[in-house]
Amino acid sequence: FNNHGSLNFQVPLLPSAAAAALLGPDPRAFAAAVMHDGGKVSVQSLLALNGTALIGNDGASLIGNDGASLISNDGGSLISNDGGSIVASGAGNIVASGAGNLIGNDGASLISDGGSTLIGNDGASLIGNDGASAISHDGGSFKVGAANGASATNVHAATAESGYIKQGGETDTSNLAIIGPVSLNAGVLNGSGLIIGNLTNNGGYITPGHSPGSLAILGNFSQGAGGTIVLEAAGAEPGQFDRLQIAGSATLGGRLDLRTINGYVPLPSDPLNLLAFSSASGSFSSISSNAQVTLNPTGLTSVIDPAKPNPSTGQPLNIATRMSVQTGDNVLIAGFIVTGPAGSTKKVLIRGLGPSLAQFGVAGTLSDPLLELHKSDGSTATNDNWQQGDTSQIPNGFAPNDPRESVLVATLTPGNYSAVVKGAHGETGIGIAELYDLDSASPAKLANLSTRGFINTGDDVMIGGFIIGGNEPAKILVRAIGPTLTDFGVKGALADPTLELHDSNGATISNDDWRETQESEIIATTIPPNKDREPAILATLVPGNYTAVVRGKNNTTGIGLVEAYNLQ
Repeated sequence: FNNHGSLNFQVPLLPSAAAAALLGPDPRAFAAAVMHDGGKVSVQSLLALNGTALIGNDGASLIGNDGASLISNDGGSLISNDGGSIVASGAGNIVASGAGNLIGNDGASLISDGGSTLIGNDGASLIGNDGASAISHDGGSFKVGAANGASATNVHAATAESGYIKQGGETDTSNLAIIGPVSLNAGVLNGSGLIIGNLTNNGGYITPGHSPGSLAILGNFSQGAGGTIVLEAAGAEPGQFDRLQIAGSATLGGRLDLRTINGYVPLPSDPLNLLAFSSASGSFSSISSNAQVTLNPTGLTSVIDPAKPNPSTGQPLNIATRMSVQTGDNVLIAGFIVTGPAGSTKKVLIRGLGPSLAQFGVAGTLSDPLLELHKSDGSTATNDNWQQGDTSQIPNGFAPNDPRESVLVATLTPGNYSAVVKGAHGETGIGIAELYDLDSASPAKLANLSTRGFINTGDDVMIGGFIIGGNEPAKILVRAIGPTLTDFGVKGALADPTLELHDSNGATISNDDWRETQESEIIATTIPPNKDREPAILATLVPGNYTAVVRGKNNTTGIGLVEAYNLQ
């Protein structure tokens, strides 16, 4: 199974008593021999049928019906109702109250009360008591096993794949259990969830919880040179900081980034138990400079120095929007906000392009774009033809290809700004507004980016491209606004916009009405769209190139707005 879009589990699937016994009475389930995922995966809020939470609000505890902790704070023991250890210190036997071995000495076989094999010796097959059903009753599990015909003797890395293979995008493990081996080659693995199998991070980002939170691995963990773990702390008490809990062994490598959030100022006496494991080998090749870590036999503790800055999060660096530039209120308007401490500045370059698009096969281009920058102090800077300005301010590679195109370079203080692209003499056609961050090291940041204009059909829809820079993912909310503009007196607003978000690997997330899929998450951002017909997409995006496309549903046209909010 290949996913290059969005999977959101909302309704119960495939009832199975075996899955209910393992994951609780209400798991979401998906079965596949091999799953390649380059898109977004999430599960709606998961509660047991009696209303008890499977994953507690603290993001750390997996709670049974009796309220007993399934995963304890030390990340090692899983406790049954009689208090017996489900995962022993050697990560070998899992013992229920008289049900025999749940995980045998070979670390593979998982046996239900009826004696049928739940996970076979190959560590892949998941079979119900009827000997046929693959899993599950309701809400939060992936069954990913070996490819068809595979066995312990014929499965080799070079010839057969198995498990959940993450190639990009985002998987939110909240309310989710992934059963089988997980390979994170790219993208983001976040949320407070459960992996029943080994996790290998070859080149992605692991960010437990939604800060704070906990990701539990009932298996071994390995991180290669290209992998990154990001852990955040809002306090020193359990449940106030992120944890990666590994029942088996950990092979360490790659990067570890630690950061404080929500105003937390650590004390020297605040060591944080961020990683737990049964044994460890290797070491991280890079640890953020604000932290000192100590590797213990069964875990890793850290002290964060509040005097040193957090490692930088991913940041929107550049944005470009292409659309049909009309006259009057239907010109192209790109708005952005600069945030930062008092006295900070942000140096930006803005371009208005039109004629040079013809060389890329774009028909009907804007023949002579005029660029205006409206500043927060009420002043306006203008450029018509870029060679008429101070060309010494334009870095190499940023000069437009056509002398009729426009460029402005400005150093801006925190505030709200608008860049307007229109025809210099009332011309119309396809044009582009581009914004570049020329000083990404500055404490001032480009926070929110938006573009307003007339959305037509075909090639004349609104296309907004942006780049996420830095060494970590960025949490971004993208909105497409139409009906709300009518409330502000805008005539001819787009009545029903649709939104697509494309990454550089070809994965696409789409949304029509924002309440359809991520309603609770978007409400939690405090900036949901005002109208139900307006779409929005909330995603954690790794550094790279992205494109947002806004269209009118059923080929309708009108004035619309696309916005990207950096929520870090």
